[in-house]
Amino acid sequence: MAKHHHRPPDPSRYRHAIAGVIAIASVYVYFLVFAEFAFIENMRQVVSDAGIMSLMVTLGLSGIGGSLVAAKWFNQEKGSLQLTGGFLGCALAAGLSLLAGGRALAFASAVAIGSSLAWTTVVLVLCLRPTIHLKRLGICCGLGTGIAYAFCNQPFVFTATPRVQTFIAIFFALIGFAISFRIRSNPIKASSSFDYYTPPVVMWLILFLGLVWLDSAAFFIIQHSPYLKVDTWDGVVALQGNAFVHLCAAILAGIALDRHQQALTTGTALVVLLAACLLLGWSSYYFPLARVFYTAGVSIYSTALVFYPARGGRPWLAGLFFAVSGWFGSAAGIGMAQSLHAIPLFFIILVAVASAIVFLIRHYWLKHTRVTMSVLPLLVLGLLFSPQDTRAAGGPEVLGREVYISEGCIHCHSQYVRPQTVDAQRWGPAVALADSLTQQPPLFGNRRQGPDLSQVANRRTPEWNRLHLMAPRAITPGSRMPSYAHLFEDNNPRGEALVAYLASLGAETIIARLQTTQLWQPVANTLAVSEKEQYALFNQLCASCHGATAQGDGPLAVKLSLHPPDFTRDPWRHVNGNDPMLAIARIIKFGQPGTAMAGHEYLTDREIVTLATFVSRLHRES
Repeated sequence: MAKHHHRPPDPSRYRHAIAGVIAIASVYVYFLVFAEFAFIENMRQVVSDAGIMSLMVTLGLSGIGGSLVAAKWFNQEKGSLQLTGGFLGCALAAGLSLLAGGRALAFASAVAIGSSLAWTTVVLVLCLRPTIHLKRLGICCGLGTGIAYAFCNQPFVFTATPRVQTFIAIFFALIGFAISFRIRSNPIKASSSFDYYTPPVVMWLILFLGLVWLDSAAFFIIQHSPYLKVDTWDGVVALQGNAFVHLCAAILAGIALDRHQQALTTGTALVVLLAACLLLGWSSYYFPLARVFYTAGVSIYSTALVFYPARGGRPWLAGLFFAVSGWFGSAAGIGMAQSLHAIPLFFIILVAVASAIVFLIRHYWLKHTRVTMSVLPLLVLGLLFSPQDTRAAGGPEVLGREVYISEGCIHCHSQYVRPQTVDAQRWGPAVALADSLTQQPPLFGNRRQGPDLSQVANRRTPEWNRLHLMAPRAITPGSRMPSYAHLFEDNNPRGEALVAYLASLGAETIIARLQTTQLWQPVANTLAVSEKEQYALFNQLCASCHGATAQGDGPLAVKLSLHPPDFTRDPWRHVNGNDPMLAIARIIKFGQPGTAMAGHEYLTDREIVTLATFVSRLHRES
């Protein structure tokens, strides 16, 4: 009987696989930290706001061109060398952006960044199949993607200045350059799978284009909406939670892809990403769930976006995918968000329907019944989570308005900011009378014993409103408002409905409110009162949350989702710029959007300066 001699496994294959994971992570970190955000933020100091849009268009067009050029010039036997050149180009392009002091150099940097990153991405995915065994390609793509997203969500990276983030990107580009010498450059046989025939390629292209478009639009909206950002990416706990979800989702996606579940994996990504977009447009109550859906969906589809062209082994496919789905999809999503400041419901439905058609056609050709089961939830989500449908069918905001009227809130609170008065600064911005008259009935109010509420959502969070409704004097000492705690007892939906209604009043005016805030400053030469009176004022107005000794241990601190800072020890959370005293004064005057820190709009300039001086003195003495 013949003896079978089994050769020991080649240890170099694991080294090559690790090199592939590191290379994937390096590209993603460079893109997420720098190319998508830090570069643009750095350039805001160089070009005007109008020029930023032109700069982003230049970056996108360079990415599209770089992807197509890389596909045309890719050489299977020199792939490793081409990859080293790409990573080196990325590092040099990022360095060039730091030297950009004028418009010409800024646009030159955009061209260099877009083309070098696109070249590197396409060449890398074409080198993955000869570098990583096909049976482990999915898990390696998942590990590289998950590690990159998890790293980018670390607080020291996410909250770093754009300049520091640029240096981080350069560091990872150099890591990619060094690891490229471990990447194999061997001729490979293109995949003969059905998914790489021309009709399925078109369908996958449409699907990934929709995913990237949704992702880019949603992330841009989150990052430019203080309320959303606080509930999704603000604070160490939120960032670490996002990092964990990103890593786990990417790894699970990689395992599923290695088990030939590409349609199911991508369908899952689409379902959860669509759900996240719908929940973000519905109510702040669902923001935590939307955050989990969004981070999971992004990691899942990002893993598949690397895996699909890498498994195909076709240069034209990789170039086309990253040019259209990657660069064009990202630019289109950001452009849509900048223009509309929201993801239109019709677009979400369009993506869902188009994706359902793609999956159903694929199922018809492959007779793979499990795929349709992953598509059915898309149509259900469109019906269940539509913000417009919720209001029309009597959602929480509609019920909350009825509670507002029935409980007599109209007797003490107005919903009309008088134009060209101090109202605009305190409660604004003002709205046209004709717009207020469209309400049925209009809720102008009988008199104003409490603050105007027409724009309350841009000044108070649902969390603050809920606590204030339940115990007004614990939140606002001296308040004459009665307690409405009974609305929240015994699972009564009226309390949360009222909170939802308040959260809908003026939420869309947050940008105008922030512009007003940034223009305010106390009257020149306003002096604070004595240290004794400073402490008395702080104890009266702030101690309930911040504590009598300003250590964040007030009686209400345990009820807040974001614990108040210890002014004697913790670094500033929202104070930056050249004038920290003015920044502190503005926070005291107008509050911090998206947090439980409410403004003190009625206080005089001297009282505001007094509190700012007290807090600043505690911080300096720590």
